[in-house]
Parts: sequence; C-alpha cells; structure tokens
Amino acid sequence: MTPIDSLIALANLHGNLDTRCQLQGDWAMGHAQENLGVAPYHIVLSGSCRAELPGGQHVTLKEGDILLMPGGGPHLLCSQGAQIRPATQPRVIEDGVLTVYRLGRGVPDLDMLCGNFYYNPQSLLFSALSDYLVVSSSQWQSDGQLAALITLLRSEADGQQLGARSFIDALSLALFTLILRTWLNDQTPVAGTFALLADKRLSKAWQAMLADPGHQWTIDSLALAACMSSAAFTRAFGKVAGVSPWVLLTQLRMELAFNLLRQSHLSLTDIAVQVGYQSQAAFSRKFRETYGEAPGRLRAR
Repeated sequence: MTPIDSLIALANLHGNLDTRCQLQGDWAMGHAQENLGVAPYHIVLSGSCRAELPGGQHVTLKEGDILLMPGGGPHLLCSQGAQIRPATQPRVIEDGVLTVYRLGRGVPDLDMLCGNFYYNPQSLLFSALSDYLVVSSSQWQSDGQLAALITLLRSEADGQQLGARSFIDALSLALFTLILRTWLNDQTPVAGTFALLADKRLSKAWQAMLADPGHQWTIDSLALAACMSSAAFTRAFGKVAGVSPWVLLTQLRMELAFNLLRQSHLSLTDIAVQVGYQSQAAFSRKFRETYGEAPGRLRAR
C-alpha cells in the first residue's frame, strides 16, 4: 500500500453523485459552508460557468473541468452573463437516477454533475489539500482513466439501468483518487503532508509512521529511518511539515483511533494500545482534545 493509499484509507472516504444541473440564461446557485467532513464537487459536462470562491478568488469552469472543495467552503456558481437574477428558481425533477435542476426548455447552456465526498473529521489527507482544487479538462483528457470514468458516470446518469444509483456511488472512491492523482501531478508542494512524501529522506520516516502508527517511535528511530542525525531530522521535518514529528504522529494515531471506534469491536484499552498509548486515560484525553468528545461517547453515538 502506497502512502497515498494509506491516507485515503484513513480518511474512510465515500461519496455520492446526486444532482444534475441543466441551466439556461442568467442564473446563480449559492452553496453554504458544509459541515466538517463534507467536500462538494462539480463536473462540467458542457458549457461554462463562473465560480466565486473563498477569499475573493474566482475561476471560470469550462467543459470537462472539475471543481472540488476539500474543506466544504462556501462558493457561488453562476452564469457568465453580466446580469444575475438569483430569484429565478429552476424546476426540480426527481423521476430519474439523479435529482435534476432545470432552468429553461431547450438545450442547456450548462450541463453539470454535482455531488459530495464524505470523510473523517480531522483527516490528514483533506487537511493537506487546498481550499479548492480545479482539475481542467486539458489535464485529464490525456488520462484515459479519468476520461472513461466521467463518460461512465454520465452514461449512468442519463440512463435508467438497474442499480444505477449504487453503481454511481460505488465509483466515487475511484473518481476522488483520479482527481487527486491528476491534481498532484501538476503540483509542487512546499509544505505539509505531500511535501514530506516528495522529500527523499523525510518521506522514509513519514512512510514508516504511516505503516505502523502504534510503534513506539522516538526521534532517534525516525531519524535513523531517514538516514539523518536526530538534530538535522527534527529541523528538516519541522520546516517541511510545518509541525513537529510528534504533532503529525498524534494526528495520525487519532485518525486511526477514530476508524477503529467506528468500525471495530475492540475495547478502548485495546484501541489505545494499537495506536501507541499504554494508558487508556492518556489516549482518551488526547482523543477528546482532537475530536471534542470522549472516545466512548463517539462510539455510542
């Protein structure tokens, strides 16, 4: 399993594609801030629109472009026209696989698929991503896998095949993985989780932590994995990751514990030991600091 595979698995990622927008004329559709753990995405099948993003940023989305909001930030999608009339409400059609929002009667100016990815709060993977990701058609058209997947999603959304809803949702993990792969191929991360993986020496220590979070790591053992002195490792790790090795290791352990609480029948003591804590009390205290509630309460909920 590669480090990216480990981070995706830790995020406990799943998703659904549930909406299709077919719009004509001037329009605007606002999206409020989502709860932590929800990442909306939009795939432009044809036409174009403008996306107003957090921090005053704006981008034009063209046919084939994909917009992903990893942190669920508020954003506005609107037509390219100068005059926007948000009061015009599209018709809602719910007799197909996806809920369709339709404005106008003829061929739509914009045809777009929309959905959400769901992931564990405090996910190391999603916290390492930008506020928004735009994967342009020019990036993925040469990638036969992503092109084929989007074609398949569109085909299932257009048809009325048996099990289409389940099939579309089952493709969500593949869709996210290909979006992430395409985005990373075009990025040069300078800090954070992805920058650690790009560093030849530090990546060895980070991969060792990912492979065995519950191991009783020390600075000396991590430095040895990176083939560095302890002092040089500590300085370099903090500079690249933006946090100390202990902070990142704790985040990794808490995310693993979150999954074990939800998906296993292990006792709190066993989970504490599995994620590197000899004391259940110490584990529970750190878990509460991270997630805002005790591990036993989260499991019961």
